[in-house]
Amino acid sequence: MQVDFAFLCDAATESAGKLNALGIGIDRLIVRELPQAHRRLVVVTRVSFEPEDAGEQPFVIELVGPDGREVAPMVQGQLNVQLGEGAGGARANIIIEIANATFTTMGPHEAKLSIGGDEVTVLPLEVMLQSAV
Repeated sequence: MQVDFAFLCDAATESAGKLNALGIGIDRLIVRELPQAHRRLVVVTRVSFEPEDAGEQPFVIELVGPDGREVAPMVQGQLNVQLGEGAGGARANIIIEIANATFTTMGPHEAKLSIGGDEVTVLPLEVMLQSAV
């Protein structure tokens, strides 16, 4: 299993295996005050799987603050990795919307993706007060 790419954005969809995304590459949120609820943040990841990865693959996405506490409810799901006869591998797009994340502290936050119990990618997200910019 390998992460081909991963990013945070404002919105994303998939059509016939193609990804469409807006506001790609969010790595900083500038807020006016704390606590601050962010209406929508989307985690987009493309993962390549090898034949040994076939079957059910549970995944978890967590958005955590500098202290390791969740700033939004954890998202859990399942990927059913199927490979055709003679296929060398498969790809899956994961698009997860995190709604109303509530940020209570400034500093480094992280969106973490785990698949099959292994952490496969961590996306940094810095939260800053507007007066500090």
